[in-house]
Amino acid sequence: MKELKDSFIVLELVLIGFQVLIWVSLLVMVVFGFQWIHLDALKPWSTEISVALAGVAYMFGLIFDKAISALPYSWIVGAPHTPSEDSPNPLAMRVEILTANSEVYEALERRINQHRLVRATVFNLAFISLSALAFLMVRLGFSLRLFIALLGLSLLFVGFALFTGKRSAQNLHFELSHAYQTITGSQTLHHPSKKEGLSSTSKPGRPSKAA
Repeated sequence: MKELKDSFIVLELVLIGFQVLIWVSLLVMVVFGFQWIHLDALKPWSTEISVALAGVAYMFGLIFDKAISALPYSWIVGAPHTPSEDSPNPLAMRVEILTANSEVYEALERRINQHRLVRATVFNLAFISLSALAFLMVRLGFSLRLFIALLGLSLLFVGFALFTGKRSAQNLHFELSHAYQTITGSQTLHHPSKKEGLSSTSKPGRPSKAA
């Protein structure tokens, strides 16, 4: 089972890496053109090239996934998320869930892996869209109609992709937070409730007998 899980993770990173290779290749052709590319000469080496590309894609996928993971949470979700006593960071919550319930942790890990793929695909598709726009404008000549059409499609696609990634991050953090609350019994993961605040500050106490 663990080998199958590891295989899925490797496959996801390879898919992410091929997405990176697409927009990197487009940017290379924007700068250097594509007349120097001769695919017919590469046919005898197709098997070796495929294996090499898979390895390069895995490396690019791993690097890109780590780079995206380093982005601030608030930049993706659109809300501040700073670790505090009442709001532990996602890594601390995952460790707590792992030590308390391995089955819940495995279910969350599957969701986290899905989110990683969605998150990386969101950024890659945005880069692919913009790189394709640059390639068509630089290498196929300027056309006002083509520019407006491609720019509109690129903005629409980038906006939709970022919205999808934001919703995925919000849903994942919601599931992680509630799993943490259920396992630890914490009721103040984000902020104390108003009722708790009132009961602790506004209820007058009786004078002590000692007084």
